[in-house]
Amino acid sequence: MDPGIHRSIHFVGLIILFVGIGSLISADPKKPPSFGLPAMIHGIGLLLILVSGFGLQAKLKLGFPVWMTSKVVILLALGGSIALIKRKVLPPVAIYLLVIFLGGISAYLGFSNSIVLRP
Repeated sequence: MDPGIHRSIHFVGLIILFVGIGSLISADPKKPPSFGLPAMIHGIGLLLILVSGFGLQAKLKLGFPVWMTSKVVILLALGGSIALIKRKVLPPVAIYLLVIFLGGISAYLGFSNSIVLRP
């Protein structure tokens, strides 16, 4: 498969993940119907990011550099954000800022080290 397709799926997964996180923050965790669909969207976004990212890594024969390990750790943190939201550990504004910060770091790591995105 073309690396551009992997990259497109990766970006779509990012959009789905952040839509899911925003929906989770606005949902009521005490009402399971309002929390179920956003949680599913969150998981689908994570799955798309993971599969397309590792597919791109295998396609380009990148190995496992430090920046990619950092992106996997950030992905785990974004996946764990659902627990922060459900248990209301942090206020919603703090979760928004944390998720935006993690997403920005991940984007920086991906764009600055990616072979596919270089001209």
